[in-house]
Amino acid sequence: MTNSIWWDDEDSCPCLGRRFLDQEESTTNEGSLWQIIYMCFVLLYMLVALLSDRVGADAVMIVSLTLCMAAGIVTIDEGLEGFSNQGLLSVMALFVVAQGISVTGALDWYMGKLLGTPTTEAGAQLRLMIPISIVSAFINNTPVVVIMIPIVQRWGKNVGISPSQLL
Repeated sequence: MTNSIWWDDEDSCPCLGRRFLDQEESTTNEGSLWQIIYMCFVLLYMLVALLSDRVGADAVMIVSLTLCMAAGIVTIDEGLEGFSNQGLLSVMALFVVAQGISVTGALDWYMGKLLGTPTTEAGAQLRLMIPISIVSAFINNTPVVVIMIPIVQRWGKNVGISPSQLL
């Protein structure tokens, strides 16, 4: 069996990519090292700020995005492009609704009646699982979690079960 090449020019072999390896990359950035170092500092800032919990996560992310746009790592169009996504906008609107429900306690009484007073942790988890899974079938999970966390924490304290066992 002989070694035959199916294409005319060996340099154009798509599997070896020699044509592409021999050419100099025109996309290399002179400032790529400083960008890597800069992003390490931005990520470190984000980690410390999120772990300290002194500032809201939304503010930390906006400041980080602004730092990246100011340094030219992310263009302004790229930085703002994500906010035009309809899915993101709908989830953001649901976060506003969830915050209103949490602050007013509008669902506390209803959820307390619906969930009742279980005697065991397993019973409490089962009572939580059924209504939350039904709601999650129709609404995005993220706002459901945001709405339910304070409700579950208060309900757990009221029935004498540690909220950490329910979340």
